[in-house]
Amino acid sequence: MSVAIGVVAAAVTAGAVVPAFRGTAGPVTRLVRLPEKWNRGVGLVNAAELVAIFAVIAASNASGHPEFIPVGICLVVGLHFFPLARLFDQGQYTWTAVLLTAVALVGLAVLAAGTTAETIRTVVGLGAAVVLWASSFHVALRG
Repeated sequence: MSVAIGVVAAAVTAGAVVPAFRGTAGPVTRLVRLPEKWNRGVGLVNAAELVAIFAVIAASNASGHPEFIPVGICLVVGLHFFPLARLFDQGQYTWTAVLLTAVALVGLAVLAAGTTAETIRTVVGLGAAVVLWASSFHVALRG
């Protein structure tokens, strides 16, 4: 099953990348309006994300519940896309944020159901991968 998923993902990715390199994906006509000092804002958002991820890992391990790590990291990464949507003037990042936050909440529900840590990692990891891949696919095609 994982090989089939990999083959499909590679084919769809090639379907986005090849037109982009050939210049046949169509011109990007939308002007991006970056706020003043946007790069400083991006640096602050990413630094906060990094600190929050380390805090999730430390708190989960200190409390003896490392199974919360994937859920917490997914939530932190999802939340950090909200300000990035504005800073990069990429509205689709709001959907990335919403969907990653939803994946984290699904992971929390799976965790509350008493499943194994491996199942939680699979649900959250695969869900986050699909969301991030779809987001990058959209940006590659639409700009």
